[in-house]
Amino acid sequence: MDYHFDPTIPIQAAPTPPASWYIDPLVFAAEKRQVFEKAWIAVGRDDQITSPGSYFTGDLVGNPYLVVRDEEGNLRAMHNVCRHHAALVAQECGRTCELVCPYHGWTYRLDGRLKKAPRMGKMADFDVEQFSLPPISATQWGPFVFIDLDGPLGGEDNPRNLAADFQPLVAPLAELGIEGMKWIERRVYTIRCNWKVFVDNSLDGGYHVAYAHEQLAAGLEFDGYETHIYDRSSVQICRSSGSDDRLGEKVTYAWLYPNFFINRYGRMMDTNLVIPLTVDTCQVVFDFYADYEDVEQWDAKRTIRKSIQQSHVIQQEDVDICESTQKGLQSISFHRGRYSSKLEQSVHAFHQMLWSEIKEDLPT
Repeated sequence: MDYHFDPTIPIQAAPTPPASWYIDPLVFAAEKRQVFEKAWIAVGRDDQITSPGSYFTGDLVGNPYLVVRDEEGNLRAMHNVCRHHAALVAQECGRTCELVCPYHGWTYRLDGRLKKAPRMGKMADFDVEQFSLPPISATQWGPFVFIDLDGPLGGEDNPRNLAADFQPLVAPLAELGIEGMKWIERRVYTIRCNWKVFVDNSLDGGYHVAYAHEQLAAGLEFDGYETHIYDRSSVQICRSSGSDDRLGEKVTYAWLYPNFFINRYGRMMDTNLVIPLTVDTCQVVFDFYADYEDVEQWDAKRTIRKSIQQSHVIQQEDVDICESTQKGLQSISFHRGRYSSKLEQSVHAFHQMLWSEIKEDLPT
């Protein structure tokens, strides 16, 4: 099986990664260990944990996690796995004063420390301090909550600097005023494709839009499409033709390695979190925001609903093309493709970043 990718070949001459990147469990396992268990990953929003005791849960490449606001208002994250027999302690989301495992009642404080282990009888060599829920590094950028599964508590000494990774996106996103936007709703799509198929699709410089998204393409001016690439992020900008009020003057697509997108258009914004599930399935979590002062006002509400519905149509078109691509990647006829040097610079940069992290974990 061929896994090799040469990041030194310029895009105009470079072949794409081999199909094995998208269909081989060994590559998926390397990504789990070297990318998703080591990078800062967006997992939620600050409005989900506004008050002490509020929490939400999730699963990142087989690692159940819990994000909570403790009694002092501090943001905390921990592995959501009971230290007794490994049951999940917290379920979904909510608000609580303590964390109680539903299996045998082991109880933890909001900072993860074990508070009570009922009906255990006499115990030898049992140090309560050693049975806290293991902490996960957690931090916040704007309205977004990030965790690093293997990072130190609090993230102060984390070798991966989230602020530095985000820095190139600060100016373009600040210009668009994302801080004042209100969250509207979440939609989740499960797609039968490798997570990178969706990321590649979203980073292709609008290449697929004219062919896969006829309605969206009619509202965009592709001449002058801009792609700006940074160390672990990129920004794509396209002017609107003025024929679609939903898009405003321009659309901005920001991406943070490896799997987080922030898309700003008109008075709307959506974020896309691409979560690997298996080698050939992923989940994409869409959170929609609007910058209306009163999102319940009738005109605003109608416009927001229309925009989200249009987004749903576009997403369904992306689901179709991504699932089609995954089927093609499994064909004995396909090994490698080529890049559009004009449009797919960000896809190429993504593959260079990924190769630098997984190459040592793959067979030679």
